[in-house]
Amino acid sequence: MGDGAQGDRNDDLHRVAAAEQRLRDAALAGDVAALDALLADDLVFVNQFGHVLSKEDDLDLHRTGAFRLERLTFSDYRISHLAPGLVLAVLRADATGTAGGAPFEARLRFTRVWRNEATGWRVASAHSTPLA
Repeated sequence: MGDGAQGDRNDDLHRVAAAEQRLRDAALAGDVAALDALLADDLVFVNQFGHVLSKEDDLDLHRTGAFRLERLTFSDYRISHLAPGLVLAVLRADATGTAGGAPFEARLRFTRVWRNEATGWRVASAHSTPLA
C-alpha cells in the first residue's frame, strides 16, 4: 500500500472522530434527527445491562424523553482502521441524566464500529460496559 491508502485511512479516522463529536452533541441535546443520521438502520447496540437494542429502540428512548442526558463527556479515545469503510472507536463516557424518570450517573466504556455508507459514517454496532 502506498501513501494514498494511508492518507485515506487517516482521513477516515478524522471523519469518525468528528462523527463521534456529533454523536455526543446529538445525544446530549436529545436530537433525534441527528441521531437518526448517525446510526445505521441495522444498528445493534448492547447496553451496559446486556440488553440488545435496535436503532428504533435507541431513538425511542430519546424521542419519548425516557432517557435524558444532562452531562456527557467522552475521553480516552482509541480509534483504529479495521478495513476499508470500517473504523473501530473505543472510548470512555461519563454521563449524568435521567432514565425512566430516575436520576443516574454512569461511567462506561463504549466500543463502536463505524461503517462508511452512502450517507456518511454511521454506527453499525455499539457495546457499553460499566467501569468500576
